[in-house]
Amino acid sequence: MKTTFLCPLIRLVLLFMLIPKMYSQRSGLSFGLAPSYKANGYGISFSADNYWSDTDYAHLSITAVFSNEQPDATVEFPYETYLLNLGYFTTILSRPNRGLFMFFGGGPSIGYEYINKGEIDIVYGYQIPKSGVIYGGFTSFEMDFYLTDSFSLFVPISGFYHLNGNLNKAILLVGAGIRYYL
Repeated sequence: MKTTFLCPLIRLVLLFMLIPKMYSQRSGLSFGLAPSYKANGYGISFSADNYWSDTDYAHLSITAVFSNEQPDATVEFPYETYLLNLGYFTTILSRPNRGLFMFFGGGPSIGYEYINKGEIDIVYGYQIPKSGVIYGGFTSFEMDFYLTDSFSLFVPISGFYHLNGNLNKAILLVGAGIRYYL
């Protein structure tokens, strides 16, 4: 009974995985690494993209943000944010003869906000918030400049909004990095 149900299920999954690749000319994977700038800090992002067609791709990235929060002049404490982002991107401008592509996309974002090394203190009358899981969404605008057939320089401008963030509900990262195409 199990094998009669399992074989058609495997065939169906393989069919849905192969259909996008049959219709696209640029089907493949790319991996990117981009250090980023944030006000009072910095971040780094590792991304993997699966191209469905010439214009669309699925995006998976892991982002780490390191910063200091200063709610007033007397209090300052460090915090770190680790995020997992899953998105869908589409091309908004394409100049293949010049090696320039611009993409826009977004999707859900989930992560962990690690505040003040896990310590909850009251400093000068200010209660430092607790660390915890955060969730929300992200949008990103990416410019991609091809250097060779396998490498490109890309510039992501990403905005994150977390519904339950204890410190900053919104984070803006501006970066530049290298992307490798398989």
